[in-house]
Amino acid sequence: MRPLQLNRYERVAGLFILFAIGGALVSALSVAIKQGWFEPRIRYQTTFEDADGVHAGTSVKMAGLQAGSVEGVELLADNRVRVNFYVLGKFRERIRQDSKAMLIRPFIIGDRVLEISVGNESLPAVAEHEHVTSEEAMDLMAFMSGKRMNDAMGRLGLVLDNLQTVMEAFSNKERVQSAIRMFDRMEPMLERVTAMSSEVTKLSRQATKDDNLAKLLAQVNVLSRELNQILPALNEQNPELGKDMAGMMKSLSRLTGEMDRSFAEVGQEMPGTVRRAVEALNEATVLIKAMQKSMFVRGSVREVHEEEAKEKQRLPAAKEATVP
Repeated sequence: MRPLQLNRYERVAGLFILFAIGGALVSALSVAIKQGWFEPRIRYQTTFEDADGVHAGTSVKMAGLQAGSVEGVELLADNRVRVNFYVLGKFRERIRQDSKAMLIRPFIIGDRVLEISVGNESLPAVAEHEHVTSEEAMDLMAFMSGKRMNDAMGRLGLVLDNLQTVMEAFSNKERVQSAIRMFDRMEPMLERVTAMSSEVTKLSRQATKDDNLAKLLAQVNVLSRELNQILPALNEQNPELGKDMAGMMKSLSRLTGEMDRSFAEVGQEMPGTVRRAVEALNEATVLIKAMQKSMFVRGSVREVHEEEAKEKQRLPAAKEATVP
């Protein structure tokens, strides 16, 4: 067999092709390394109430960096959506117990991405295949979607119905006047509340002035201790004291009831009795004055008056004489 012979141009062309193929392989290998094709993939899962726009291949980012991708989405029995995703091995230590998974849009419009927040290094890392806590994020495009918009419009309709009911209620003139009267009554009530609060403030200041409240509580504490010491001894000396006091209170209550009934019975006759007693005193006064004018008693009455006057004049001197 005749050996293959290549001229110089063919050899140069072959070397060029070999270098091109080698460069392509090196470039592909470099891209693969940068894309993390040779790094381990750590898989996790999370759940959302609504995973609109999320599908296999959705980007997983951490602090704005491409960290992984979504592998699958499935609907659970409780109508929540479970998202299975992976991150590259170099991001594994960044996912901690306080990390949150959120569905966000990098721009107002565009595909949603799964954003994983960086956790606190002092907390333990989330193990592989474990659940990462999710957090619902506000999404303008999701809110403007048909489902969210219908729910919002339904709630707005209920609010408008309630507002219409309120307006119909206030369209009644009597109710409006009643509301106005209520507000008129509130002003003096607020003034009373303000005055009461000021009085309470003064009382509290008076109680706290010079530690009056503390002194009062200390005295009450001392009194309670004294009573705790006295009552057991008193109970030992006279065990029947409580029963005696109870009987005394019952007797006092019966006595009070009897006095009330007696006063009720006599109360009707008291005005006439008092009136007759006054009339008798008046008659006695008239009789005594008439006897003083009698010729037999007049001199004796004068002498008695003079003696009384002399006694009154001598009384201070007698008091001074008795002082040692």
